[in-house]
This record gives sequence, C-alpha cells and structure tokens, in this order.
Amino acid sequence: MRQVGIFGKRKSGKSALMYALMNHKFMNAAKYSAMEIGGVGKIMLVDTVGVDAESSSSAEKSAESIEVALMLISNESFELELAWLTKLKKRGAAVIAVITQSDKFADGGQSLAAAVKEVSALDTVCVSAKTGAGIDELGNQIILKLSEERRESR
Repeated sequence: MRQVGIFGKRKSGKSALMYALMNHKFMNAAKYSAMEIGGVGKIMLVDTVGVDAESSSSAEKSAESIEVALMLISNESFELELAWLTKLKKRGAAVIAVITQSDKFADGGQSLAAAVKEVSALDTVCVSAKTGAGIDELGNQIILKLSEERRESR
C-alpha cells in the first residue's frame, strides 16, 4: 500500500488534516487511514508524532516508507520544518509544503506560503481542516505527486 505521511510540529493540525482528507469527496475512505484514490490506488495516510517531540525518531522511522510527505507549517517560525523538508527529500519522498490552520491568518496564510516558497522553492498549499479551505487543492497535489511517483517507478 502506498503511503502519504503527515509531518509537522505538535498541535500543527496533523490529525485534523488527516480526518479532513479522509472525509473529503475525492477519497473513498476505508477503515482507519486507508483509502482509495481514483486513478492512484490504495493509500495509507500516516499521522506521525510531532517533529518537535522528544520521540521524533519515530517520525524519522515513519519517513522511510513514505512516498509523499505533507510538511505542515502553522506559524512564522518554521526552521525545524525546513530541516525536515530536506530530510524527507533526501529519503526520496515527494514533498508538499502545507500551510495549515489557514483560517487563523488574516490573509489565509498567503504571506507565510510565499515565505516558505522563497526559502524552500516548493509550491505551498494553504488549508484549513476546520473550514475545508484548500482541501481540494491539496488532494489534487497528492494525486499529482503519487501519479508522478508511479510514472517514475516504471
């Protein structure tokens, strides 16, 4: 089963995002975090421990089998997340930078997204699990990355 990992600091909205993705229309959720995505196949969402937790070594272990990594960024202090972006890329994961809890930002997280893009060269997606904003776009990015991975592995 293909794996999409959700990484971020504690309280960054990892679990809320996982549930929002599982309950969204583009995925047919099976039980727990396994689901079918049209055109991509069965995937498992992996909700990791916070990358700022003392036991973040379990997040590193989770990263070993991840094809697509969602790196959640929820505030302007994102140095740790940048370090993790580098680690995840080195392990061969396709990485999507996700500005989470975008409903808490006056501009919907756009200025933070621009700052992250400037230093990481990654396109970012702003999402809110609370309002559902950006979930479609994130779902499309996941499908795109998984499709690219499938083509490259042939």
